[in-house]
Amino acid sequence: MGGFMLYFDDKSRATLRPDELLRFVREGSVDVPVIIEADIKDRSKGDALSKGIAILQLAWFVLQLVARYAQNLPITLLEIDTLAVAALTCITYGFWWKKPKDVGRPHAIYWKATTSPPRKLAYDKVNPMFSRKDCSHYFTSWVYPILTLMGAATFNSSRAVRSRRVPSVGGYDEDSAGRHRTTILLIGCCSGAVFGAIHCLGWNDTFQGRTEQLLWRVASLEIVLTPVAILMLSYFLWADDSEGEVVASVGLVVGAVIYMVARVTLIVLLLMSLRSLPPGVYDTVAWTKFIPHL
Repeated sequence: MGGFMLYFDDKSRATLRPDELLRFVREGSVDVPVIIEADIKDRSKGDALSKGIAILQLAWFVLQLVARYAQNLPITLLEIDTLAVAALTCITYGFWWKKPKDVGRPHAIYWKATTSPPRKLAYDKVNPMFSRKDCSHYFTSWVYPILTLMGAATFNSSRAVRSRRVPSVGGYDEDSAGRHRTTILLIGCCSGAVFGAIHCLGWNDTFQGRTEQLLWRVASLEIVLTPVAILMLSYFLWADDSEGEVVASVGLVVGAVIYMVARVTLIVLLLMSLRSLPPGVYDTVAWTKFIPHL
């Protein structure tokens, strides 16, 4: 909901983590923030009506695909890919149903102690990775959003510090960071595997040639297996073994590249399949066949 912003002398300082806020409250440096459930719901700009309409559209699309399969009508690769995206959308809506949206302002916490606030706060300093001037700086700028969303790590970029905002996936104290990181990575890898498994529905689809069919099968399996491999490698990445950490880091980069190549391959193949579609693709579902005695 925007986080808790610490103010000192009517100037914003930094967003507080839960452990920092709790420590300042116990020390008597700030007042306990009073927030009720209605305040949190008021910050949610996406109401149940708009989300419900989107869910109904997805449900109608899935129902049409099931009906086409029941009536032995062909299903295109584009429809299979759309079904996979729709499945991920449902997962996202399930987790974000009550998530506040487009929050522009945080909750203000005013420093009331006579002493100055601590100089070092978690979200008041830039991660050392962004201070490098070599080629790794540009690599980090492109990769850190992906790693953050995967739950592999949480980075404080210079832009986040200047804008006084919490990282995309952040707000955790040191004790619970590992648990949240594991949860995010587990959900992300499982979602990626489900995405590839749905593409396996086109295993015996009609292709222009044997090569295209083989590429579709291999790319689908890669998208299924790569998230599983990333999940297993993450165990060694978070371990204390330095050699295992290097191997895991290289494996994660290779796995991410394989996943992206497989995804691009599927997109190219489904676009190529539009060159010559079977005639039954243009047939509509006869819904009256599902009604008895008609």
